[in-house]
Amino acid sequence: MQKLAPENFINAREFIFANGDDIYRAWFRYHFEDDNADKFMDVLAQYQHENGGFGGLSDEFEYTGPCLKCTEIAIEFIFGLNKKPSPTHPVIQKMMTYILGEYVPEIGNWGSVVVPETNDYPHCSFSRYRGNDITPIPDENERIKNYSPNEKVPFAALVAYYSEIVPLELHDEIIKYPTQHILRHWDKEHSVYDFEYLLWLVPCLKDRFLADKLTAILIQNPTAYWELDYTKSDSDYVHLPCDSGVTTPDSILYPMVKDIVDESLTYRMGQQCESGKWPMGWSYGDSEEMQRLELKADVRRTANMLVKLKRFNRIEK
Repeated sequence: MQKLAPENFINAREFIFANGDDIYRAWFRYHFEDDNADKFMDVLAQYQHENGGFGGLSDEFEYTGPCLKCTEIAIEFIFGLNKKPSPTHPVIQKMMTYILGEYVPEIGNWGSVVVPETNDYPHCSFSRYRGNDITPIPDENERIKNYSPNEKVPFAALVAYYSEIVPLELHDEIIKYPTQHILRHWDKEHSVYDFEYLLWLVPCLKDRFLADKLTAILIQNPTAYWELDYTKSDSDYVHLPCDSGVTTPDSILYPMVKDIVDESLTYRMGQQCESGKWPMGWSYGDSEEMQRLELKADVRRTANMLVKLKRFNRIEK
């Protein structure tokens, strides 16, 4: 099995440290130098605002105030740690307060993940604020049917992960909508985003019987959501099996799709540039502002790629 050569690893590290901000330098140090979760959480805390929301973590916009999108990225970091931070950790406590405060029970979900101020700063067109439709849905069955996992289910996943600090009734209410949506309404018409985001939730559920039922549904046809012509990723935005779907051998999907995950990971390895980075394969735009955001995206992809390669034992010692 192909592994990343030492010189390629060094080039990637140098790219991250030359172009990244504190969070991705800390992410690298945590995974490859000290395994010190407390030190990483200290750096993550620098991106948390007083209300518990995070800012400055997205590569899709330059607004650094608190928003759900950046808080989602903070959750991804927390889920990527080797050991679960204590529920009493100040970062976790404040984050949960923010997330629960943003929850809209009248729709059984969260609203817009970006705020109006996002549009006042350089931003990708797909990350602009488009309004916040939180029109109440009186019927519970309709709330379940209309549940949107895309960019929202990570907050439910955190509620499940730290259920001990969430009031039981509220926990059950929040978890009901994504889980019942899968049980009643899952089909191939869902987007790749719906599919991959729901993979965040299932491992966090304390009810293992329910988790197994949801897993059985989600694994029925995972390849329907991924691009299996890997060459398209050279110049287009596509989801390969190893991208956001299966990022660790511990994934609930990996045993069923091992071959294509391993193949696509090898293909991604070959896309590394001489600079050490793993590029997006497509562009945010030609303006100076978009190029700044794109560089930030390249750092994120490169750091996460190294972590992924480590998890799959694909880095040469």
